This record gives sequence, structure tokens and C-alpha cells, in this order.
Amino acid sequence: MSKISNLLASFSFKKLLSNRKFNIVFSIFLAFVFWLLIVVKENPIIERSFANMTVNINLENTLVSENGMNIIGDISEQKFTVVVRGPTYLISSLKSEDFNLYASAASVDAPGEYSLEVSATPVSAEKGYEILSITPLNIKVSFDYIDTKEFTLKALAEGVTAKEGLIAENAVVSGVETDTVSITGPRSVINKIDSVVAYAKVDKTLSVSETFDADIKLYNAKGKKVKSENLTISETNVKVTVPISKKKTVPVEVDFSNLPKGFDKKSLSYSIDHEKVTIIGTPEAVAKTKKIKLSPINISDISKSTSSFDVSASLPEGIRLLDNIEHFVVKFNINQYSEKIMDVKDLKVENLGNGLKVSGAKIKNVKICGPYSELRNLNSKDIYAVVDLTDKKAGEHSLEVQIGFKDIEKSWAIGKYTTTITIK
Repeated sequence: MSKISNLLASFSFKKLLSNRKFNIVFSIFLAFVFWLLIVVKENPIIERSFANMTVNINLENTLVSENGMNIIGDISEQKFTVVVRGPTYLISSLKSEDFNLYASAASVDAPGEYSLEVSATPVSAEKGYEILSITPLNIKVSFDYIDTKEFTLKALAEGVTAKEGLIAENAVVSGVETDTVSITGPRSVINKIDSVVAYAKVDKTLSVSETFDADIKLYNAKGKKVKSENLTISETNVKVTVPISKKKTVPVEVDFSNLPKGFDKKSLSYSIDHEKVTIIGTPEAVAKTKKIKLSPINISDISKSTSSFDVSASLPEGIRLLDNIEHFVVKFNINQYSEKIMDVKDLKVENLGNGLKVSGAKIKNVKICGPYSELRNLNSKDIYAVVDLTDKKAGEHSLEVQIGFKDIEKSWAIGKYTTTITIK
């Protein structure tokens, strides 16, 4: 008790007032108290502006949502200023989050651009202030259906030249799994798109094929650009490749299949409607290609009545025809040839299983085509048939045979022939 009495005796209010730090704190406190008393008692009315505010649009239970439409673009880019008025103590504590700006889409019933009136409402239950104005009064909003459509990408490389002796071919799309893209966006914009181009500005002379980064560009049917804003494109990281090729002219050669053993191909006289062609391809592939072979012609299909054939080219990898030729016409000059019908008795077997024996009937009415000089002396001893018995077991089999000749170099059998053989 005596300690408290001593402490009180030593306290001096006069001494406290002479303390500079105390006076500063005490003055601020008194000023706040007086300000609070004035505000509460006098309650002055003030105005305050809130800038850079955005508008919300609720589409629930509207024709917009029922019809599958949506808002096009980012309406948050449109900013609004709100002016409020009320008591100082209330207005000074407000934040922009304390009230909501909204616009109604109830009047929207079709795609298009609308000017919707903007309204404001307090978010909290705090009352006692009013909203004086909203600037601007309306928000511009576009509504449309959202569609998705697939387009084929076309490649365009601008400013490409090739080194002398080489050819810069049309650019192709690369860097993606497929050359199609899906574009999603407003129907009114999607319907304007006629072509989608992967575009690269190259401005370069090339000696080898090169690949470049490309931008997606959209064009309408008149070749004018379509803006890609508000659109979602499935592929944006695309590239274009410019193939560098070489060309040269090479001869065309006829090829044959099912030639009899020992047959002299040079004995056949024929003409080709295109004896030479211009090929194009990679410089390496073109350098290796000395001639173009046609798809083989089955010699058993050639006869006096059938001597003209439409044949396609067998192209090496990396080579294509620069000439617009779908097929070649090969005509055989066999007007001076003769045809002869014979029976074949001599049957030769190949690949007969161990311990097995074979018997077969002769092959009747085999038609032979060849020069008269060979056919006039041709007899049954000069002709034979070969049958392959690979994997054939005991029993009766009907098999195709190949007709061959002994010491005959310029004749062949026309058509296909079969025989029935018995394996024991």
C-alpha cells in the first residue's frame, strides 16, 4: 500500500504535459474525437465516384440461353463510373465491391448487337446512400450462336525462290498430325470463313527443303481477311515446309510378267504413246533415276485380238511425273504373228512331296502366239506344262499350270490353263 502511495505522490500531471511525445499522441486522439463528434452530429452529405467498374449480365431464364446463344467478346473491357451520395461516415467506407452493376438480357431474342441499360444495386444490406449516376448509361453487347466447323489448312510461303537448277514447289502444311483445323466461334463469323491458310513470310532463296513457323490466317470467299478475334482455333502452332525439287527427262521402258523361260523380250515390237517423260522429285532421287518402268504386262494377255494396253508407271520413292499422264498406251506390233492351238502332253511337276507320285491329264486347246517362222514347225515335243505342288497332299487337285517351250524364244501361250492331277 505504501508503494502505491509513493507512486501516486511522484506522479505529476504538469510534468506529463511537458512531455513532447505525449502531447503529439494526445493531440491526434483529441482531433479524431472532435472529428467523429462532428461527423456523427452534423452528418454532412458527400458525393463519391467509383471508376473502372464492370457490368454483369445473367443469362439464366432468358431466350439467349434457351436458344443456345451466348455473349460474344469480353464485356469486361467496357468500364463504367458510378457516382454515389450519402453521409460522410458511410460513403467514406464504401468500396467498389459493395455494389453490383448489371444489365438485363430479357429483351434479346435474336443474334446481333444490343445496347443494354446498366443498373446498380448494393451488395450489402448497408442503407443510407443513393446511386446518383452511371456513366455510360448503356453497355454494347453482341449475342450469337456458337458453332464449330472444320477447315482444310492451305499452306502459303511468301517470297520463296530456288537456287538455279532447282524448283521451289508449293508449300505444304507440317508440324501437325492432320491438315484440318476446327474453329469455334460466333456463327456470323464462322459463316464468313472460306479458307484457312498457314502463312509464312520467307523471303529467301533455298537450295534444300526447309520448314518455317506459320501464322493462321482466315479469308472470306473474296480473299479478304476475316478477323480471328472471338474465335478458338484447334491448331495454332503450325509450320509450312517448302519442298525443293529437281526435274529431268528420262526414257520409258515396258516391263513384262510370266515370260516363258528363255523368251527373247527384244523380239517383241511395240510402241509407247509417251516414250520419254519429265520426272520431278528430291534432287537425290532424281539423280538415281535413269528410266521409268511401266507396270508389268502379263505376256499371256497379249494376242492378235488384244494388242493394246493402258499401263501405269511404277515410280521410285520420291519421284513423280511432272507431265499430267495417268497411264501409258502400249501397242504391240504383232500383225505378222500367227496363232496355233495345241494339246500339251508333257507335264512337269515341281516341289512334289517325298514318297508321292503324280498323274495328270493332258492340257487341251492351248493357244500359242508367235512368229509364223516358229509356229509352223512347232509340235507337241516342243511344248510342256509346269505345275507347282508345294504343300499339296495326296488326292485330286485342279491347279493352274505355266506353259513353257523347248528351244523356242519368241512364242508364248495366250490365257490361263489348268489341269486336274492325282497325287498318290
